[in-house]
Amino acid sequence: MINQFMKKNGEKSYYNDIKRIDYSKISKDIKEKLNINYNMDDNVEHSLDIYYRDNDEIKPILIDIHGGGFISNDKELNHLFGNYMAQKGYVVFNTNYRLAYPNYNVFDQIIDVDNALKWIIKNAKNYNGNIDEMYIAGHSSAGVLAVVEALLCKSDRLLKDYNLDKRNYEYKGIILDCGLMNFYKSSIAYWGMRRMIFPNNYKKDIRYQDIIFENNEEICKLPKTILLTNSQDELKDMTYYFEDLLNKVKVENRLIDSGADGHMGIIFKPYTEDNLKIMDEIIRYFKI
Repeated sequence: MINQFMKKNGEKSYYNDIKRIDYSKISKDIKEKLNINYNMDDNVEHSLDIYYRDNDEIKPILIDIHGGGFISNDKELNHLFGNYMAQKGYVVFNTNYRLAYPNYNVFDQIIDVDNALKWIIKNAKNYNGNIDEMYIAGHSSAGVLAVVEALLCKSDRLLKDYNLDKRNYEYKGIILDCGLMNFYKSSIAYWGMRRMIFPNNYKKDIRYQDIIFENNEEICKLPKTILLTNSQDELKDMTYYFEDLLNKVKVENRLIDSGADGHMGIIFKPYTEDNLKIMDEIIRYFKI
């Protein structure tokens, strides 16, 4: 009963959040290709959007993964963010994945991201995307998906754990926006949602152990990482927790704790002066 309530509440929040998107802020100079299926099926959760400036310039790629506690939301919430990062010079691939509960789980979502990337790598040149300069962003719960996706490019052990093929690409950097990065027992992620987002007997699953990042020795292989939070982010402590972990394993990172827009601030309002500065700061950091 509580799981069904949480699922329905997540769906209700999504429809309320969609109303917050100010589509008048979208730049018409950015070309948008929407609802492309990357899995050769009719599942809308296997779709992605592309945002890019339509010229002959080769551009870096940003993979963008929406949040929603693994159980709700859709890439549409990241529409403005994708458009604005395209204005900043990226080809942005904004991807969906199958939502957890009752039929799917986090590990299915990791496979979905892998399948999306296979499509992106194959088709990026059609949008002047440079697969030799790729970045990935994960918002809230999708921070976990982004970190695992980046590690799969670096770790043969993780590829074996997920039964995935070796990649011919890797990431130059990661953006973790208000990330839900931990499954320690005192966190809401562990207590409130663990039975919704993991399969039965998940604690014995090696893949679960892989996303307990503080116990995953491969975490030191992550590329440069940006951590975003702000004074009204309810998961702010998790961002600082993950920063401490990255520092311990000597992963180059920068934490930006700025503003008071709340958990989805830069997603809903990338056009504010403060958030435009944050995006410029991210770009500068990755180019250093």
